[in-house]
Parts: sequence; structure tokens; C-alpha cells
Amino acid sequence: MTDLKSLSLGKRIQALRKQQGLTQEALSEMMAISPQAVSKWENAQSCPDIMALPRLANCLGVSIDLLLTGEDASATPNTPARKPEELIVRMAVEEPGEVRICINLPFAFFRYAVLYNMLTFTFSADGDEINPATVQALHNLDYKAIVQMIESGVTGKLVDVNDASIKLAIWTE
Repeated sequence: MTDLKSLSLGKRIQALRKQQGLTQEALSEMMAISPQAVSKWENAQSCPDIMALPRLANCLGVSIDLLLTGEDASATPNTPARKPEELIVRMAVEEPGEVRICINLPFAFFRYAVLYNMLTFTFSADGDEINPATVQALHNLDYKAIVQMIESGVTGKLVDVNDASIKLAIWTE
């Protein structure tokens, strides 16, 4: 078996695909994408979308860790991953005028609010105007995708928007 750690992501995908006896076409059908997309991954012209990684790892019969790093994290003794229920979802929004919004919710509460469409934002400012871009950014986020990411084991910074009108970050701790 090839040392997967020494390979780029694209070459790792190619090696794992071949180990499974799959053609680019077969993998593309399993992933519901074009064969050209698989070819671009393998030739380092593009990378798989982050939301496609669990499915790609499953199709290739490996963990996401092995797919991304070439190492199987389960074989390496380290700190056990925290369960999603133990995590806190943190959100920070900052506007140029120093208006800050900080939200800290236990993941179980955040998941419940998202899944039952109960996550809403009400703004009240003492003389400061809330930028409409802030409101739009908060409403445009795909919170269900964020819940799915956390449930699948993704931790750390999940969303990072930093432009002239708004700084928005969502992460878990």
C-alpha cells in the first residue's frame, strides 16, 4: 500500500479510488457528480466541497481523517473527540462601528432551535443602527448544514465571514 501521508489530497483520492477498484466514472456516479469533477480533484485543479467529504470518504471506504491527512486518527492515541452534546456553539458578529453580537448556546439547544425553525434574531440597539448586511448575513446562513457538520464530527471554526461591512464567525468549543 502506498504511504498516503506523502500524497497530495488529489493523489490520495486517486490511490484510494484505485484500491477500491473504482473508475473515475464509477466514483462520480456514486457521488452524483461529473467524472470531470473527480478528474479535477485527482489532478489538483479543484478540491471536493467540504459537505461532500463524508460521502466521498464513505465511497472510498475510509475515514475523513484518512482521506484528508493520510493517517487514520483512530489508530493514533490522542484525546478522544467530544460528543456533539458536550459542545458549545459560539457566534460572534462585529460591525465596523463596534456593534458586537455574541451568542453562546449548548449544541443540543442550537440543534433543537434549528431543526424546529425556532432560531430567530431580534435586534435592539441603544442609538446604534444595526447594519442590514449583518441581518442579511445571519438570515442567509444554512444553519441545518452547520448542525450536520457538527453532528458528523466537525469542530472548531465552521463559518468565517470577514469583509468591509461585517465580521461573522461561528465555531464550537
